[in-house]
Amino acid sequence: MNLIKLIVILIIALFAVSASAQFYKYVDEEGNIRFTDDINQVPPEQRAKIQSYVESVSDSDAEENNPQKEESQNPQLQENSANLTDESEQESLEEARKRLVSLKEEIDNEYKELVKEKEKLSKEKEKAVSRIQIMEYNKKVDQLNQRVNAYQQKGKDYEAQIEAYNARVTKENATRKKDNNE
Repeated sequence: MNLIKLIVILIIALFAVSASAQFYKYVDEEGNIRFTDDINQVPPEQRAKIQSYVESVSDSDAEENNPQKEESQNPQLQENSANLTDESEQESLEEARKRLVSLKEEIDNEYKELVKEKEKLSKEKEKAVSRIQIMEYNKKVDQLNQRVNAYQQKGKDYEAQIEAYNARVTKENATRKKDNNE
């Protein structure tokens, strides 16, 4: 029973320990969709119309997002980021935006499914009394933890894609501004 209590506490801690970060979506003068975490970068006339989003990052995720640590530990992630940059250069900004919006919806839906699964497991915990039932419950908890880890990785990949998109928009805006000044 102590093992079950420990697992439930870990699951609760997994979903409960988070810090929020807010970022904003707005349309710039050229009609491009922009994302920023600094409201001061949003033009004053557009601040009333901006969309605000809340990103949730746990303390352990913040440590894992340390670029130096991540580069040394996960070369596959570097390769994926390079591939994302190459792919983003080939698609138009509008296609990239639509893909990112779709990916965000997918991530949000996956989060809802994980929360439902967690609630279902917490109800099953009360019914697990025999050793076999407890072992089955523990297997389900392990599977949920694996899905949560996959979800967190997908979220990190999404954030990297957003950063690449924003960099690309900034680069194209600078190029357009330079061309207009010449």
